[in-house]
Amino acid sequence: MPVPPQTITLSLISHTNAGKTTLARTLLRRDVGEVRDAAHVTLFNEAYTLIESAGARLVLWDTPGFGDSARLLKRLKRMERPMVWFLSQLWDRVTNRPLWCAQQAMKNVRDDAEAVLYLVNASESLAGGTFVEHEMEILGWLGKPVVVILNQTGSPRPAEEEAAEENIWREHLQKFSFVREVLNMDAFSRCWVQEGELMEKICGVLPQEKRASFSLLSAAWMHRNEDVFRTAMRIVAHQLTASALDGAPVKPESFFQKLGFNRSSLEADWTEARQKLSESLATRAEQTMNKLIELHGLEGRDEKGEMLKAARRDFAEPSHVEAAVWSALGGIATGALAGLVVDLKAGGLTFGGGALLGGLSGGLSAYALIKTFNLVRGEDNKLHWSSEHFREQVKLALLGYLAVAHFGRGRGAWKRDQRPEHWHREVNQLVDANAAATNAVWKRASRSDAAVTSVNEEMETMMRELGRETLRRLYPVEEKTSPSKDVPTSTPL
Repeated sequence: MPVPPQTITLSLISHTNAGKTTLARTLLRRDVGEVRDAAHVTLFNEAYTLIESAGARLVLWDTPGFGDSARLLKRLKRMERPMVWFLSQLWDRVTNRPLWCAQQAMKNVRDDAEAVLYLVNASESLAGGTFVEHEMEILGWLGKPVVVILNQTGSPRPAEEEAAEENIWREHLQKFSFVREVLNMDAFSRCWVQEGELMEKICGVLPQEKRASFSLLSAAWMHRNEDVFRTAMRIVAHQLTASALDGAPVKPESFFQKLGFNRSSLEADWTEARQKLSESLATRAEQTMNKLIELHGLEGRDEKGEMLKAARRDFAEPSHVEAAVWSALGGIATGALAGLVVDLKAGGLTFGGGALLGGLSGGLSAYALIKTFNLVRGEDNKLHWSSEHFREQVKLALLGYLAVAHFGRGRGAWKRDQRPEHWHREVNQLVDANAAATNAVWKRASRSDAAVTSVNEEMETMMRELGRETLRRLYPVEEKTSPSKDVPTSTPL
């Protein structure tokens, strides 16, 4: 017989001012409750619907935080003696309202919740701070399975570091049988992939009769997140397609200019073209970031001009020398200069034209430097971003997506942060390993008869695959069956 739809209730519990409402906002993708750096901001149970599907509903209660845990535990134990508890309730309601509210909340959790999400400040020591024996006794008194969520862990870290931290807490909590799972999920910097893992862990601790309905809700939750992922990759692909097709017209080189004579006007032409392309790139990148911010339910906009600064700083002057002149350069280069030539030939992006110019002289150096690493001349006599430069744009696009996908709504309005080092490492390795794929898309876009729709479809497919693999590398877990081969695997990747 089919299982009738059900309402499943989760209670979010922690010491006061540990970030419960902040996490609730991040999970709900909207502002709820009140967030202040103060104790006892939340005084009453607040119920929020996380998701509804097929008649089932998942409800999250944001509860008053533990304050004086010892006194709260003493009051809760009096519930077994109704008259004594009733009198203490009357007293607490007048003299200590936060304590009275906490008692009401804990009673409701005990009566109605299926599972407890216990939020801890992982930046504090295991033995002190918000994590005390009295709170464990209260959780035990509730008689509900507990999933411990490690909050305030800082910026995203490599998976092995987060797993090691989880194991430390898991070992510390193993003496409490009601603590069933431990999960790293900072309200400021969680990723939607971690939400899938949270759903999986919650399902494992629920009563058997609730799991069928919860599985429907969990699947709906992940499908919604996957839809956002696909849309995000489509937005990023549109930006990259525009960059691959973009071009700035320049005057053709004369025979003498190709030999290195009278190149000042040509160099000025290329410099102006590079500037136009950089500004177009920056504008598109900024627009893309703002679309991603809106798509992920965040407020605020990317800092105006930031992408233009990055474009000018990162893509302005590095140089490329055509293969036809490598032997000539190698023949006159010695010592440190030879090392620069080798690095440039290997695709290095760190050496600007000035560094190479300092070691070369004459028309040959001018010829070498004008063939910029950033730009190539297409069949249409326009300058386009080179395949190497396009590959760097793909990396920046993936890093931008990761930044938005990890930014928790509870943190407030969007702001740009330093990308974690392991993100750079994983993205660089992945995109460089798939250079043949990025080059193929770029090459098709550079043809004079390139069809925009066809290029964009190919770009979108490539970005979905790169985006999915990036998330798998950052969150390496057992492979699950996905409803579509073009989207990340569900609960979790």
